[in-house]
Amino acid sequence: MEKLKATLSSIKQGQYPALMTHVVLGYPTLEKSIEIALAMADSGAAIIELQIPFSDPMADGPTIMKASECALAQGVRPKDCMLAMEKISSKTQVPVLFMSYFNLVFSAGVKQFCKDSAAAGAQGLIVPDLPPEDSTEGYWEAAAENKLAAIALVSPVTTKHRFELIKKRAKDGFVYCVSTTGTTGARNNLPENIKLYLDLVKNEINLPRALGFGISSKEQISSLIGNAEIAIVGSAMIDKIDKSKDLIKEVRSYTKELSGNE
Repeated sequence: MEKLKATLSSIKQGQYPALMTHVVLGYPTLEKSIEIALAMADSGAAIIELQIPFSDPMADGPTIMKASECALAQGVRPKDCMLAMEKISSKTQVPVLFMSYFNLVFSAGVKQFCKDSAAAGAQGLIVPDLPPEDSTEGYWEAAAENKLAAIALVSPVTTKHRFELIKKRAKDGFVYCVSTTGTTGARNNLPENIKLYLDLVKNEINLPRALGFGISSKEQISSLIGNAEIAIVGSAMIDKIDKSKDLIKEVRSYTKELSGNE
């Protein structure tokens, strides 16, 4: 977790938000996804989220679902993703996190999954379908024991009671603020009440705020100055990969643009 702690400690409130990018491991191929992640790390991404492809991704919109389906069709499995994490994390100081769904974590064995993830160099885990009420298999404890930041998610409909539970669970890292109810996907505009929502999160949880779901442009990220410390770009990055003629060059260019490092 040291890489993640160092990155978060360098983020200052009121400045242009740090960029967190999303990679579906195995898309368009496993080796290309490794190359994409390293290109992002070299081009301004402050944090990188590596998704282990899953057949029933309830939080993902059509863009990321398609990428996961493609990866699975090529035979990419969790063990391949562990090796990919090791390759990526060993070549960069940018903190890299795993994102997937609890079914995969449970199937591997929660303690074993956390142990293997830490050994591969993961700095944290994002499991969007595991609510804070659920202590199944000791996930939160296993993450802490292996020095992994267990990232909690909140949304515009998160209740006061749910915030209290999240504060008991999420001790490190950042809080993943879902911008709207529904699934992921690039959008032209962020919700009008986004500032009120992010102010509420700040008042409830003493962790950096990372806003995701719908961010696709530098202008949107700039609008978050003073309201969020981290901006997450997922589906828009996959869209860019889909349309690229010179894949790595365009990933680098888009990452630099979004990070403000043009």
